[in-house]
Amino acid sequence: MSYSKEQLSKLSGGVPLRTSYKVPTIKFNGNTGKFALFPAGNFKDGTEITDVELVIMRARRTFSSYEKIPNGTVRMFTNEHNTWKDHVTLWQAKTNEKTKVIGSGLIEQLRIEFPTLRINSNLYCLYKEEVHKLVVKGKARQSLIDKQKELASDEKEFFEKNIKLVPVQDSGDGGNLYYYLKYEVVSDSDLDKVGPHMEAIAKVMDKIDEEYVETNKRLSEEAKVLVGDKQEPELDTIEVDSEEEIIPTENPEGDSIKIDEIPFS
Repeated sequence: MSYSKEQLSKLSGGVPLRTSYKVPTIKFNGNTGKFALFPAGNFKDGTEITDVELVIMRARRTFSSYEKIPNGTVRMFTNEHNTWKDHVTLWQAKTNEKTKVIGSGLIEQLRIEFPTLRINSNLYCLYKEEVHKLVVKGKARQSLIDKQKELASDEKEFFEKNIKLVPVQDSGDGGNLYYYLKYEVVSDSDLDKVGPHMEAIAKVMDKIDEEYVETNKRLSEEAKVLVGDKQEPELDTIEVDSEEEIIPTENPEGDSIKIDEIPFS
């Protein structure tokens, strides 16, 4: 068996070990109305898929923004979290620069300083008997909220249903055409198949959240020390989804949604 320096650095304590949860990702392109499936940890080699039916087992939230600049782009993004009450960390990824922490706190506070941040939902789903992550945002996310409320009115949960993802074309305020998702109930899910996956997801998500609590404590302490030197604390490693699809700016991005009214909290 061969070893790399990176592997041994983690084992030596030189690089903090972080829990990660890599699963294949399904992305919906709001510009084309098509789905792409990416292998776990790979956001370049996607393959088009159709007729997507799945079970939504767990919803997580992130906030992000995207801006084109001369010679590159600037992205901001938070860690995954569960509710608007969670303390989150905000990173900035700029072309040709190291990813760095630029904020930490409640999302309501961060959005005051960084108003371009928009909410996304990462849905952990059972697709073809395996866990996949589905990324939804903008009107596709609002449609998700509407379906969740509809199910709740019948005292049902997403994990109880097999859902078909249906692309729908619409136009924004500027007249541009885009697609969003509707979620059609196909049938009841098999809870005996869904249950073990939900338990596994919950276990790893709880572990990740615990680690971020410790990270945020460390960042707060470092910020107090570094404020005089005007330096910014940086995480040792962070994985960036550089292939994230951007929905047209005319497409509703969720500003009309009050954070404290968002479900899955």
